Amino acid sequence: MENFSNVKVIAQKEFADHLKSPVFLSFTATFTLVILAYSCLQGMEVEYTLNVLGNPDLMRGFEGIVQVVGRFAPIIGIVLGFDAIVKEIKSSSMNVLLTHPVFRDNIIFGKILGSGLCILLVLFFSINLATGIMLIISGVPVTMQQITRIEIFVLLTFFYALFFLAISIMISTISKKSNNSLLFNIIFWLVITILITDLLFTVSLILSGDSHSAQAQTQIFKNFLPDYQYTTTAIGIKDADTGHTSGIGGIFDTRYTLGAWAGQFWPNLAYLFVLPFILLIGSILAFLKKDITY
Repeated sequence: MENFSNVKVIAQKEFADHLKSPVFLSFTATFTLVILAYSCLQGMEVEYTLNVLGNPDLMRGFEGIVQVVGRFAPIIGIVLGFDAIVKEIKSSSMNVLLTHPVFRDNIIFGKILGSGLCILLVLFFSINLATGIMLIISGVPVTMQQITRIEIFVLLTFFYALFFLAISIMISTISKKSNNSLLFNIIFWLVITILITDLLFTVSLILSGDSHSAQAQTQIFKNFLPDYQYTTTAIGIKDADTGHTSGIGGIFDTRYTLGAWAGQFWPNLAYLFVLPFILLIGSILAFLKKDITY
């Protein structure tokens, strides 16, 4: 019971510190404004398909939001975790904290919990606000089914961002300076979400000389990337040749039930839900073994 109280106090302090951090607040405002602006554009596109074509393409609107959120949500985890440990150690506040009747696992669990709650708060507020504005501008009535799917999308995005929080905390534990930790995290984000697939495709194309073969080889590697798992569950699997979605078009495809969606994408969902916890366990173990006497 005492351990739980310690974790709760540390989580509350971590949560409050983040909400007062200028860096976190600045990024949160920027993130929200970006997806708000994009949701307005998507809402006008959906309105066009409703008024001109008579067929509201809600999937098109949500697909755009998924692409934007998928690019920037990882940075939330990075911002919250890059100096979570190294800053405490360099300022000697970690040594002071450990002089109190609190264990190392209480500290790391509290920091993870506080940061995780911050991520959930930001995503819940910004995504619901953005998708709500998109639906209002489009003029399409909001149904309970749509609301349910939006909240599931928030949860998917939370676990996606949690993956990067776990990596960020692990790098923060290993690094000796906050600047180094931030740099390594940004490089990791750029490589994993933007550069690696294009680089692999280019190398495969040069070696094989065949675009279809290069695409197939790249796809094998993409199956291990978190952003691919995230976008797949959200908007479905895109055909490489046509660019159209094959099968169920992700969580927002209301032609299919949520059960059918979960049945098709359960391997992707398992990846998104399990991998962050594995990485968080790794971060915890790294912190428990960390020498913090300097």
